[in-house]
Amino acid sequence: MRISPSVALAAALFLAPASALLAQVTPAAPVSAETSTLRGFLVEGELLLFAQADMQLPQGWSLGVLGVDASQQLSAQLRGQAEVVRDGARPIGFGTSRMSLGVGQLTLSGPAGERFGFGDLSLALYDGEWTVLAHSGDLAGRPVFVLARSSDAWLERGDDFALTGELVFAPQLARELGLDPELRSPLGALTLLGSALFDPARPLPASAPATTAGGLIGPDVIVSTIGGEFGEYGAIGDLGGYAVTTVSCNVGDQEAIWIDAGAQPNRHPVIGTQLYRLKTVNGAKRFEQIGMSWLKHGFCAADAPSCVSINPNGIPGPTYVANGSCDWLGLFATDTYSDGLNASQPGCGPRSEIQPWTGAYPFPYLLGSGASGNAIYKRMQLNRNDLDPAQNAGASYWCEVVYICTDEPEANRYNNYSVRAATVGALANGQHNLSFAGATIPLKSAVQHWATVEPGVTVRAADVPGDGRLLLGYKATQLPSGQYHYEYALFNMNSDRGAQALSVPLPAGAALSNVGFKDVDYHSGEPYSGTDWASTVTPGSNITWATQTHAQNVNANALRWSTTYNYRFDTLAAPVQGTITVTLFKPGTPTTVTFLADVPGTGCGSFTYCTTSTTTLGCSPLIAGSGSASATAASGFTISCSNLEGARQGLFFFGQAQTNLAWAFGSTSSRCVTTPVQRMPSSLTGGTAGLCNGSLSIDWNAWRAANPGGLGSPYSAGQMLYAQAWFRDPPAPTGTNLSNGLGFTICP
Repeated sequence: MRISPSVALAAALFLAPASALLAQVTPAAPVSAETSTLRGFLVEGELLLFAQADMQLPQGWSLGVLGVDASQQLSAQLRGQAEVVRDGARPIGFGTSRMSLGVGQLTLSGPAGERFGFGDLSLALYDGEWTVLAHSGDLAGRPVFVLARSSDAWLERGDDFALTGELVFAPQLARELGLDPELRSPLGALTLLGSALFDPARPLPASAPATTAGGLIGPDVIVSTIGGEFGEYGAIGDLGGYAVTTVSCNVGDQEAIWIDAGAQPNRHPVIGTQLYRLKTVNGAKRFEQIGMSWLKHGFCAADAPSCVSINPNGIPGPTYVANGSCDWLGLFATDTYSDGLNASQPGCGPRSEIQPWTGAYPFPYLLGSGASGNAIYKRMQLNRNDLDPAQNAGASYWCEVVYICTDEPEANRYNNYSVRAATVGALANGQHNLSFAGATIPLKSAVQHWATVEPGVTVRAADVPGDGRLLLGYKATQLPSGQYHYEYALFNMNSDRGAQALSVPLPAGAALSNVGFKDVDYHSGEPYSGTDWASTVTPGSNITWATQTHAQNVNANALRWSTTYNYRFDTLAAPVQGTITVTLFKPGTPTTVTFLADVPGTGCGSFTYCTTSTTTLGCSPLIAGSGSASATAASGFTISCSNLEGARQGLFFFGQAQTNLAWAFGSTSSRCVTTPVQRMPSSLTGGTAGLCNGSLSIDWNAWRAANPGGLGSPYSAGQMLYAQAWFRDPPAPTGTNLSNGLGFTICP
């Protein structure tokens, strides 16, 4: 029998070898580790919490869910994975993964204002009792409930099991709370059903080709072909429904499992489709995910020839070997789903029920099982504004397809994505026509391909131990204004833990503008929040984007598998290599991963922005900054304006925010600095009247030293200010005109 390398050891809240779990239980008779067996299960069930009046808790104590009426009983669905250790026919060890209630935070409150949050729950056979453990707050890792001995029941039928019983407080917790552990008043009930994940062993193909020197490669399913055309299924409002044809290929040296029926139907791949856009915005490119589909559940491997031209594992003499049944995909054999099959709504399941690293999922799936809907339901949804050529001039598009499999070895789980270029055509029936260009590019995700199609882009990977992989693509682009645009695209390839926050280090003086975030919309009833990540700028420390934590909301807008989120800003600071930190969403160890990437370096300087005027004499004034603005230096930062009309009165003014508004009706000037503003002394432009040879200048540092109460004072490193020149032009509207704008940062 093939023994899984790990088992859920709920007592420690980590995965541990089966021998460790055996050490935690007290069997009735001696147990031999050599005769014990270990089996994985998908588990689903219900936790029923009684109404407060039925719990018989001591005065002042209450158990319930935040925001839920405690006078009513509450039913919450549980779902996860479990591993069972047996000695012969007897279960001697049991542990589940963390299971979310999904209805809110379960809390225990006391008479003195105590409040204990339970977080997710897991169930284990611990010290001879069926024990429920908590996963957050002061009770993290602690037994909180047990199944009352008189009521618990374990029932097996074939490969499946059922477990049910009434819940009471765990004795140790009851004692610590000052409750009588012998009372054991029922608090609720638990029912859990288990369905075996995998057969104890899987067959090897009889005619497998020779393997490489490293031993068996195992099954390795890749996307060999995307297309040849998009299926277009209609629009609802601005959203169009699309699907594509997908062809998979097994490039490993063992047959790939494809079972979708019988006692264990949850052993086939699932197929997802995404669309990406590469677009120039304000002088820098952005590579963004703009749509996704639900998941097509594979069925009946076609076992067609052949894909021997794709051989990433270097198998000598790759040979097509068919299996001949629906349940296995043979060697270098292909399986095709047309766009019509991939768009078939009853056959599409949600992304939210997939464990992307292991490939585990319930089947039939729970959300939207067998359901159909309107033209866009479950299909790849694309907003026509994201495709409109008038709004996306020069944009390029890439379709991406992924297969998540249940039986691939870890080493084979990083090549399940492929991409193909797409072009946008005419708008018809509410959605733009899409077509493919070029051939499928296999074994590569869209974010990885970004580095191929745009010079200067770098993509780095970070693996979450025992989970999956995240990729960070990034580029710093110098803009015509002299600022740098920083663009980061964080892609979750197959990590179940996902990402909750991203933090970029900032030096003192690195003032930011145009801070942005971009995600992609889930749809068709997926439970995840769509709230954008909030950004927090801490000068001299970092800029951090974050969504809610797992403890706050298990359905927060975390970066989940097969999605890419974007983070961006502008700053004067030129790029240097630094460390970007990503905080993982689901609890576990480690809590963060890091990437080496371009980050802002020294952050002081100046840049021009906005448009200048054309005076009645045809002059085009230009503002500039020279030197470094300082909060302490007595001189050294000159603001100047050239190409002014000669012999005119003028001055500089500055403020703390920029804008771009018309100066007056009919004026060629734009106001580039918003109120409140600080005027500085006026002077003549010099030069010759009637010519464009006048100029103004002032040392801002000297002015600041002489005016300690100026707007924005006291000044500090990293503070951003905006300046503009004002001057007389009698024939112009209002009799005045303005230059363009100057932004500058106060240096350390």
